[in-house]
Amino acid sequence: MFSLSLKEIQFFKLRYILIGFILFFISSLVFIISGLANGLANDNASAMKNMQATSYYLAKDSENRLDRSHFSANDVAKMDNDHAQAFGLQMMSLKDTDSKKKVDVTLMGLNPEKFIMPTVIDGKSLNTTTKNTVVADKTLQKQGVKIGDKLYEENTKTTFTVVGFTENQTYSHTPVVFMNNKSWNAFFGGKDHASYNAIAVQNDSRNTKADVEKHVADGKWIVKDDVVKKIPGYDAEQSSLNMMLAFLIVIAVFVLAAFFYIMTIQKVNQFGILKAIGAKNGFLIGSTMLQVLVLSIISISLAIGFAFILQKIMPNGIPFVFDFALIMKFGGVLLAVSLLGALFSSTSIVKADPLQAMGRVE
Repeated sequence: MFSLSLKEIQFFKLRYILIGFILFFISSLVFIISGLANGLANDNASAMKNMQATSYYLAKDSENRLDRSHFSANDVAKMDNDHAQAFGLQMMSLKDTDSKKKVDVTLMGLNPEKFIMPTVIDGKSLNTTTKNTVVADKTLQKQGVKIGDKLYEENTKTTFTVVGFTENQTYSHTPVVFMNNKSWNAFFGGKDHASYNAIAVQNDSRNTKADVEKHVADGKWIVKDDVVKKIPGYDAEQSSLNMMLAFLIVIAVFVLAAFFYIMTIQKVNQFGILKAIGAKNGFLIGSTMLQVLVLSIISISLAIGFAFILQKIMPNGIPFVFDFALIMKFGGVLLAVSLLGALFSSTSIVKADPLQAMGRVE
């Protein structure tokens, strides 16, 4: 069976190359859109996804949105738990005093010595006492910000000094700028006026949650995935891209089914002659499916390689993430779709009449 399948592919090279190209381009498009969807999700919510927390305590009327949740700084300060940490979020524009350019950022106030502070990859870490020093996501470097630069906020006339950089810390497509609680409280009018958006817990133990609820009232516990989905724009972006992927896969079913059906119809006489010399339907269907399997594996593998190379040469400004596990998942779906499309044409093989085929042979 395998020998027969390969010999036919070798004999009708152009036919199978064209079908392989179609499958390659469909697969490439699926993988590229998947990479863009993953990249946009990462660019929109990497700070929350990568945060070392399992659940968040948000205000009851926040509708699971961080920007609508607020707890007073005084209530938050009463907590003394190594496994629970409050943080504040605020999007705004800051001016780089060196380049005079404005940069859109998300300020995050937290205790830099606790668990949700990300690792600093360049420069110095924050401490709890030094005021108005910040650590920023490295995407700010692409906008010309360097270690030692001053970031100025015009309304409060506050200047922050960049002392280090982290990576994969963005929120709502803006780089996150981390500051300690002291700087956060001072920036927002002192401890009596400042507020925090949420309390993150490192584990879901009852004692940890009970301690939070004891000091901060009128809140509810939300799992990380639900908080991420409520980031402005996140769900709409992912829904749109996932719908595109779904339509692509549906289109692939019909396109491949049509091609394999036409190809099978063209070989009806051959199937009839093979039946006349003793070939069974199962053998002929298996041979056809084997051809499709070989063709699909080669085309999908080339498409995976193409998507991987594309990630390397793609401009830095395009949010594209090559997630190998996700790519393999979509690759498996496309392989199943190809085999399903080929299976639709098997009825033509079953209906092939040996006598009719022999009668047409001159």
